Amino acid sequence: MTGRVVPLGLLLVAGIYLWATVRIELDPWSADELVNARALPLFCGILLALFATVMLLRGLTPSETGRRYKPLALMSACIVAFAALIPNVGLWPALALFLAVSLALLGERRPLVLTLAPVATALAGWLLIEVALGVYIHPGAWWS
Repeated sequence: MTGRVVPLGLLLVAGIYLWATVRIELDPWSADELVNARALPLFCGILLALFATVMLLRGLTPSETGRRYKPLALMSACIVAFAALIPNVGLWPALALFLAVSLALLGERRPLVLTLAPVATALAGWLLIEVALGVYIHPGAWWS
């Protein structure tokens, strides 16, 4: 039974996520389009539900559960923290922090990589999105 708790939890999350996805309001001009505001979230929710179903059917022994799902739980918490930080600190600082923590969770230990790679990625994103394309991204409540 222990090996089924995590897949059932993921399946529950997928169901809630898909429910929220179908409630996304569409603009009248995009409602008939195949690719609209619901397309990517719908794809991700279906993919999560499929993976959770496969995990549920395959099952895990209780000894495998903690070893296999600890990194998943840590990365999930990292993603939630990233989403919670965006409104306050802005996308680019939150992205740099998210990438640094993710790299550390995945085993990277070189300080230069842990600092330069996330900062360079966030800087490249800022240059491409805000400077080159001219798309305004709110800087976050702490900076405005």
